[in-house]
Amino acid sequence: MSTLSLPKVGALILAASIAGCQNGEVVGGADAWNGVAFSADMVDLAHPNKPASRIYLGGGRVRIQSLDTSSFGAIVVDPAHGTTLIVNDPSRQYIDAGMFTPLVTVAFAPMMRVLRPAGAGDPCSQWNSAVNPFGAFAKADKSKPAPQWSCTSQGTETVNGRAAHKWGVTSSDPADGPMTIWVDDRLHVLSKTTGKDGGSEMRNIAEGPQPDSLFTPPPNYKKLSISGLLGGMLTGSKDSGQAASSGAAFLRKLQGATSH
Repeated sequence: MSTLSLPKVGALILAASIAGCQNGEVVGGADAWNGVAFSADMVDLAHPNKPASRIYLGGGRVRIQSLDTSSFGAIVVDPAHGTTLIVNDPSRQYIDAGMFTPLVTVAFAPMMRVLRPAGAGDPCSQWNSAVNPFGAFAKADKSKPAPQWSCTSQGTETVNGRAAHKWGVTSSDPADGPMTIWVDDRLHVLSKTTGKDGGSEMRNIAEGPQPDSLFTPPPNYKKLSISGLLGGMLTGSKDSGQAASSGAAFLRKLQGATSH
């Protein structure tokens, strides 16, 4: 999702961490899901005029909501209840892809670890510990060793009125280029990042418990059957023609929204 795009360092960590989650070796991952509850707008600093996304995090659940009214809507993951919702606001439809929740949780976990480093310590040590055992997954060039990152404390600053610790980050891979990150003192999230590939910033942060309604199927929305959609795509079935057509349009819109 465009406004949640992380710099290259984040993308590399995600690849390595997915493998780590599959092997149960990313320690402290639960802290990333279960820290202080909050919501915030995620702004792409390289494209400031592009609509932001809003993230809601609390109680081990996450909702990522596009603020672009022409976009598909939201993705909601609730691992404890085994639900993964894909919400299409323009058509007032949703899919409950609960059967894929274990896989989705694995895929989201590394993003959460990068977004929300545990505690207030050196984030690079945590990222490197995730990358080290799974260097093969992190290497863009198989002829080179997996990248390693070094964080240098640059003191404290405020990001949108909130205290944050500032870190300079360098990589052993010169192609990465230097970057700067700010870790919010209370939420322990990356409240701002800048680097050669752009950056992101959290704005309008609101701490506090998030309403359960954000993580449940929206009332008066039509539920589409993911098994039916997949089955129809595989068999070419024309049963429930209108539903199949709207479902196909939904999936096309979702694909476009998530590939920006």
